[in-house]
Amino acid sequence: MRKAPSAWLRRHPQPQPPRCRLVCLPHAGGSASFFNDWRAGLPADIELIGVQYPGREERLNETWPGSLEWMAGTITRALSDLVDRPLVLFGHSMGAALAYEVAGRLQQQGSAPQRLIVSAHPAPHRQRHSALHLGSDEALLADVRRLSDGAPSLLDDPTLRDLYLPALRNDYRLIECYRGAVGRALDLPLSVCLGNQDTEVDADEAYAWTEVSARVTDFQSFPGGHFYLREQQAEVLGHLTRLLAGYGEPLWQCWPSTP
Repeated sequence: MRKAPSAWLRRHPQPQPPRCRLVCLPHAGGSASFFNDWRAGLPADIELIGVQYPGREERLNETWPGSLEWMAGTITRALSDLVDRPLVLFGHSMGAALAYEVAGRLQQQGSAPQRLIVSAHPAPHRQRHSALHLGSDEALLADVRRLSDGAPSLLDDPTLRDLYLPALRNDYRLIECYRGAVGRALDLPLSVCLGNQDTEVDADEAYAWTEVSARVTDFQSFPGGHFYLREQQAEVLGHLTRLLAGYGEPLWQCWPSTP
């Protein structure tokens, strides 16, 4: 019997089996829809999968996760059915910490992703201390506006704000209570992306990703702040396409040419 699709994964399948799958984990308050526009900018043989957290869109009425670690375990189980093709994880902001946790769990079960790409977040053990989830609605909304550089948001609408603010507060709780382990736990290629004007992660915090993986391969900076990937979408997708090149190619394509 075929299993029902996981509510955690929003897939964008192609007619043909994909060469590899790019799994995207959004920021606090974000949804899988954040990555919808990426489909048109990626090669046709890469399947885009957005991770959908509870408490938003079609999962609005579901119970919120109790911890980021619990959520990572659940996402890992959902992805375990998709390891027939190479997986690459991309996580932005809170999604970077979550992707790191998922990658570690997949590695432990013998199905490590081909690459982890983290964006706009310090290394797990350099998580900054804050407690906005315990503060007022106004303080929480002000932080969202600050990070978004005033970009329009669903939270600008009072009705939608009342619907989504509880999930946003819980997302903040998840990442603010998260404390990642120290040590090189990952044995897979890891790439770091960040905005050159992002105040949420400095150079030291970004380079600290080398302390959780011995295989950090590149640091890529883009113009912009915390949500640089909105303004630099074409450049970001070009960078991801280069990182994904070669994954899942048939073996005969990888053989050296005959002299």
